[in-house]
Amino acid sequence: MNGFGKIRRCTDRDATVTDFYLYLAAAIVTVRQLIHRARTHHRWGTRPTTRRLK
Repeated sequence: MNGFGKIRRCTDRDATVTDFYLYLAAAIVTVRQLIHRARTHHRWGTRPTTRRLK
């Protein structure tokens, strides 16, 4: 989670705000991983090899 600057610089005293940023970062990491695995697993022969989606 260190790659998310908002979490590193989070100075909010409210725990719900901090938890929100942690859950949001976890959701982003999960979606990126799912996209990456789907890209490598569900590939067909004529599919372009460019990675437009990161």
